[in-house]
Amino acid sequence: MRLPAVAFLSLLLSACGQAPVPAAPAAATPPVPVASDPAQAVLAASQRFGQLRSFHANLHMQGPRTLDARMEFVAPDRYRLQTDEGVQTIIGDTFFLQRAGEVRQVPVPPGLLAQWRSPLPADATAADLQVEALGEERVDGQPARRYRVRHASAAPDGMLYWINAAGLPVRIERQGQTQGKPFKVTVDYSRFDDPTLQIAVP
Repeated sequence: MRLPAVAFLSLLLSACGQAPVPAAPAAATPPVPVASDPAQAVLAASQRFGQLRSFHANLHMQGPRTLDARMEFVAPDRYRLQTDEGVQTIIGDTFFLQRAGEVRQVPVPPGLLAQWRSPLPADATAADLQVEALGEERVDGQPARRYRVRHASAAPDGMLYWINAAGLPVRIERQGQTQGKPFKVTVDYSRFDDPTLQIAVP
């Protein structure tokens, strides 16, 4: 997981302020099964996550700047992002910038938000991963299994990866450096395949 795209978009929003720019909880939860192959468990969770039709994410970043954000995704390519700068919508490679009652369309780099769809590269294999099982831990009151994951390009320094009883990632934590300064990012995922999530063109 690279430095999240939400950080880039937040910085973009800050710049825009300076100059013109063209479900109910279940009653009982089964224990999380222990996978015999941790790398395969993490890979399968990432692939399953990439097939979701919708989800919600909460992000907290500490580092050169502190950032809290919420993001919602609806397939195939719609994102709604909420930061201190307000609520913004991204559809495909177009950022619908909403300011002072106006909406401007700003292009974003192709694939910028793809990392939200797959915590690991879409073409990753179990052989690409170094995974250490760290036991069970509760996330938002629900049981999950925690893993330390290393991938040569996506997480060379390692990241922590929590998988719930349904085999989906519910939390990812990454530490690293950006512009020579350390950062820590925690992303919590929820509302998997929630049909009530809707994202309209502004």
